[in-house]
Amino acid sequence: MKIRLIALVIIGFLFILAERCYFGPSARDRKFSNIELPEEHGFKIAPENLTAVQTDSLESIQAKDSKIEIIGSGYTGYDFYMWHQPTEKGELYIKAFEVTTNERLSSDELTERTMHSINEFSSKYKLYNGQSVIYEGTFEKYYPARFELWFKSSENGKEQKLTEKTYLIDGWDR
Repeated sequence: MKIRLIALVIIGFLFILAERCYFGPSARDRKFSNIELPEEHGFKIAPENLTAVQTDSLESIQAKDSKIEIIGSGYTGYDFYMWHQPTEKGELYIKAFEVTTNERLSSDELTERTMHSINEFSSKYKLYNGQSVIYEGTFEKYYPARFELWFKSSENGKEQKLTEKTYLIDGWDR
């Protein structure tokens, strides 16, 4: 009986593995690689990495408004650089959406991994950063994603979108 159970588990695992290899990415991931973009869409692929000098230069930026920069790829994950002027207590975080369907991307993980608690105030814009993977999609199959910087007030619980930026991104193959 135990041998049959073990054999069934092994056969099931091999079937799932073979199906993934034969058919490629899951239907959920395939839908992100079949997006047709107009010829002059104007979206840019997020830079895959920065040199140490470029990364250091991000800290010297004197922002005049809230802004975000995204660096990375589906393979390595994405680094998020967020500038915000903390004038009240709350939480600062990123949300992402696929542009053509407005579907939320990696909702719980992205928000959690980019969240910063704001407890101190400043008259200047401060740099915050976070890192996360976008699970939807597959390597080198680019689709448009909108990244939004949000602030949630501790006082009244209201969410406020501060800014957004759109890139062509690829997802992380599981």
